[in-house]
Amino acid sequence: RGIAAVAPGELLVTTANGQVARWWPARQQSEVLAEGFDRLYGVAIAPGGTVVCAEAGASRVLSLRAGQVEVLASGLREPMGVALAPDGSCYVSESQGGRVLQLRGGRVETVLDGLLEPQGIVLRGALLYVVDVLAKTLIEYDMASGVRRIIARDLPVGAPPGVSPKFLRAMPLSGPMGPFAGLAAAPDGTLFISADADGSILALSPVRGAA
Repeated sequence: RGIAAVAPGELLVTTANGQVARWWPARQQSEVLAEGFDRLYGVAIAPGGTVVCAEAGASRVLSLRAGQVEVLASGLREPMGVALAPDGSCYVSESQGGRVLQLRGGRVETVLDGLLEPQGIVLRGALLYVVDVLAKTLIEYDMASGVRRIIARDLPVGAPPGVSPKFLRAMPLSGPMGPFAGLAAAPDGTLFISADADGSILALSPVRGAA
């Protein structure tokens, strides 16, 4: 489901079994931080160690710290992607609401709307990047200027045209299964998209020297 880097060799993940866990791939070890959730997707971690994740099955966004779970927002329309800003505010994509929300100080505000089905999101300064699965595009939105532009089209994400994905309930060896096109950014500005339609990972690198 969701994945975020914690430190070299250490990852934070959400699983189909409703768990939030730390994972050390090279050591083949993991540690469950919390469990019992309903359809977890995006996950992010703040510099102080607070974990934020989207629980789509319960229509809410959660924060986890020292074993304590706090609800940051509820009643959302299938939240999926999450991202954290340096000021501590949280951004979440509302996939069935067609928008990206900002959660700050108990308030919920719309940052970007008019989307078809936003899933993975990432922040780089004032720039918000969003994978719009139904439109099969990657959108860059400058929150300072309000300028929105499409930087990639025809992405292999989501279901083919005319096909409605069916949510799979829990199976013997796994929890509930659902599609998710995640998004991550590297320090050099490269964006990585988990292209769920063909099982690939796409890398979009910035053009050096571009105006």
